[in-house]
Amino acid sequence: MHLSECGKGMTARGYFMIDIGRVFSTSWAMLRQRFWLLVGMWAVFFAIQMAGSLVLGVVMAAMGAAAGGLGGGLDDPSAMAGMGVGLIILFVLFYGAYLVLILAQQAAMVTLASPLEEPSFGGALSRGFKSALPFFGIALVLILAYVVIGGAVGLLIAAAGMGSPDAAVGIGAVVLLLFMPVLIYLGCRFSVLVPVVAVDQVFNPIGAIRRSWAVTQGKVWRIFLCTLVFMLLSIAVLGLPFALIFGSIFTGGGEPGAGAIGTMLFGLLLFIPLMIVYTIFATTYVAALHSEVTGGGSEAFEEVFA
Repeated sequence: MHLSECGKGMTARGYFMIDIGRVFSTSWAMLRQRFWLLVGMWAVFFAIQMAGSLVLGVVMAAMGAAAGGLGGGLDDPSAMAGMGVGLIILFVLFYGAYLVLILAQQAAMVTLASPLEEPSFGGALSRGFKSALPFFGIALVLILAYVVIGGAVGLLIAAAGMGSPDAAVGIGAVVLLLFMPVLIYLGCRFSVLVPVVAVDQVFNPIGAIRRSWAVTQGKVWRIFLCTLVFMLLSIAVLGLPFALIFGSIFTGGGEPGAGAIGTMLFGLLLFIPLMIVYTIFATTYVAALHSEVTGGGSEAFEEVFA
């Protein structure tokens, strides 16, 4: 579905209310129907990340061996500086590639989980990598806006509390408290940015931001309620393994016994599959929310349960 088609759909339907129950029903349905495809997509990106980490480890070991072979050359400041610059460049490239993989994974999994898309593994994988660079542009735009707004607010706080550090701290705390609703509001307005790029294929960063702003207009309260329910589900799902892990650590006072260690290990083993399922469900939730706010929820709901 392209931007022009989505815009026509929005005009035809008008501003409708989000059906919160349908968002979660569609999320569970897509999780059930496409679970193994989503697990496979997660595994592909996990394997790529592990391979990248292995390559980084080998390169680091090779550089360490080369440094050891230099021997007395390490006393040369220029040699040390050159090695330091090389390490910095290596880490920048590695973490840049890692970020691209994370963004591509999110886009690919949301595409695969969307009820507005046919379940095509190869197509979703391709869409994921195609969406990574636009996400970079979106991140830069949002970070720039954050720096400008944060800098302006910081200057106002500094001016208001001039001459009194305690007053500046107090004013900053009040401003932060008052600004929290604004942050929540913006989070709701940009909650479907990933599927807007990956599913709607709006690859222009400014266009994607405007698109997300447009489709969420008048629906912030329902999006907030959906997010609240999702957070409660997250706490319920991930709370058990965390309780087992940290409960066994902080109860019992002294050295943990065999039972406490066993409980902690069981919590860790339980956490891994639950975290994978939770990650997958998070993508189906975002895909279902996007389907709902763009007007595709009604039609897709019937197809999902057909």
